[in-house]
Order: sequence, then C-alpha cells, then structure tokens
Amino acid sequence: MWHSLKRVAVRRKDRPAAIERAYRSVFLCAEGELVLADLAAECGIYQAPPADLSARASGYLDGRKALYARILAMIRISPEEHAALQQAARLETMPDYETDEDF
Repeated sequence: MWHSLKRVAVRRKDRPAAIERAYRSVFLCAEGELVLADLAAECGIYQAPPADLSARASGYLDGRKALYARILAMIRISPEEHAALQQAARLETMPDYETDEDF
C-alpha cells in the first residue's frame, strides 16, 4: 500500500513538517543530489529560455521550472548548497568531450 500524507500525519497541522522531512530524506543524500542536478539541467532552471520559444512551449517550460522550484522550497538548502547545486546542474549541460583516456 502506498503511503500518503494523510496516513503519515493524521493531524492536519503535522502535514507540512512531515512532507518537508520526506522531501529532505529523498533529495539530501548522494543519490538525491545527482537527481537534483539532473532535474535542474533537464528543466533549464538556471538557463535563459530560447528567444524564439512559442507561447505553448514557454508555458510548458515554466511548468517544469515551477515543479523544480517547489522541490527546492521543500528541502530548504543553504545559499552555499544552492550555489553548489547550480554548478553541478551547469556541468550536466556541458557537452562531453572525448579524451585520450577514453581510447
């Protein structure tokens, strides 16, 4: 059976803290940090949108960014952690170059 917020925190006033703990436990670990960097790169949260974006595509992109922003709001990371996450996300968007080590 899937867990739900109403089952985990029966009292309504306990729900915000319970969901924040759940987000933090998922995203504030080594694997969660990788996922956050990947999600940031995929949704383009730290990139300017293309100039020729249609209204529909712009709305879609805004929705992706809003969902990512919700995750950030729920985990409440420090400015230093946010800067590190931003740097990791930017590295994800850089092209891969083959080196002599790859041969």
